[in-house]
Amino acid sequence: MVNRSLCSLFLLIFISCATQADILHQDNDTNSFDDDYSSFDYISLSTKENRTPVESYYLGIAYLRNYDHVLEATNNCKAFENFEFAADNNIVDAIFVLGTMYYNGACVERDVDKAGELFIEAGSKGYVQAQALLARAYWGENTRDLFVTDLAEAKKWLKKAAENGDAPSAIGLAYFYEHGLAGDENPSLAFKWRLKASSLPYGEFSLGYFQPLGRYYEKGYGTEVDLIQAYKYYDLSGSIGGAGRSRLSKKMTNEQIAEARQQSRQWQEEHRHFNPGYNGLQRQSDGSYR
Repeated sequence: MVNRSLCSLFLLIFISCATQADILHQDNDTNSFDDDYSSFDYISLSTKENRTPVESYYLGIAYLRNYDHVLEATNNCKAFENFEFAADNNIVDAIFVLGTMYYNGACVERDVDKAGELFIEAGSKGYVQAQALLARAYWGENTRDLFVTDLAEAKKWLKKAAENGDAPSAIGLAYFYEHGLAGDENPSLAFKWRLKASSLPYGEFSLGYFQPLGRYYEKGYGTEVDLIQAYKYYDLSGSIGGAGRSRLSKKMTNEQIAEARQQSRQWQEEHRHFNPGYNGLQRQSDGSYR
């Protein structure tokens, strides 16, 4: 079984089935990628003539990373050839990988401009990892030599990636709206995207992202004041939310605090994300925790 993460430009794994026929995998569904990757005999496939674009894509992955040691060795140039054929036949995943190979100078001379063109092509065709990468690059946070910092472009790609299911991009978009980057401050949209991030399927989501939601509910920023929800999100933030919990505990009844803590634990159980303060209460038949 292959076990990996897809969080950076330099780790090339492609996961989760997408709705578009030319996107094989989006992000964050390792089982989907593992099943497809494991379905090929790569020794036989490497000698096969007239490979399909899909076969070429997976053979390219095998040559590039050789997960599960399906080949004798990696070979960047053979990987590049297979990705190029798949990309020419509109396998969007392959377009993105080619971008990373041009960016890193793997088998080809490093060409940042070409890499940027390929990332934009993949992002424009709906590939969420490319959209998230473009947003961070234009923001000046990652791969800073790809583009000149352009907050309007960063916001555009953050929105595309967030709408396509990328949680970190939704957090970034909320930050843009809260601080008025590339436009006016918009509390309601900052709240919307901050809240929505926890339910999106792609990208790693940290419980620490919840601390601003506690502040939003406490102050009524983009939403109505709700101290139970504020305490809940401070609680979900773990130690980061300690000051918020302490502050709110002076304004809330014991019953309100108990309700907020129960909602926090319930969220952790349902989403299988646990902060260090989680105490493992058992879920009851009525849906409560004791």
